[in-house]
Amino acid sequence: MAAHTDPYARTEPATHVTPDTEFDDERKTKIKEQLSEVLDPCSCMSEHPINIVDLGLVESIVLDGRDVEVTLLLTSQRCTYFLDIDDEVCERVESLEEIDSCEVHQDTSGKIWTNERMSDEQRKVRRKRFHERMEAAGITPYAERSD
Repeated sequence: MAAHTDPYARTEPATHVTPDTEFDDERKTKIKEQLSEVLDPCSCMSEHPINIVDLGLVESIVLDGRDVEVTLLLTSQRCTYFLDIDDEVCERVESLEEIDSCEVHQDTSGKIWTNERMSDEQRKVRRKRFHERMEAAGITPYAERSD
């Protein structure tokens, strides 16, 4: 019998900061905890807000002494909420006793955000919600074959 695989699990290790990312530096762990409190503004307009770590927006956390650089890969290069996210990230990270300053940068390398960057748990929740909505509406998201 074939082993059951989770269709929502990542097939390759994440290259960005995820809820499961562990750091050797306790300060980075505290920073990640603070970032997990920052909600994505667009998701706040829905009934299901999600934080920027679970959404997969945090590309990297770099420490230089007591200074921090956080790089975000946004869902859209034209995100009009970047400044709001930037302000909240800086406020939360700079509230840590071990940190003097925080800068937030937008990843402009050409990478594109996809839902595979979301935490496995959030992707499962999203997929479940999608199927529930389709069922409630009495429709199927999949095209049926015609004979």
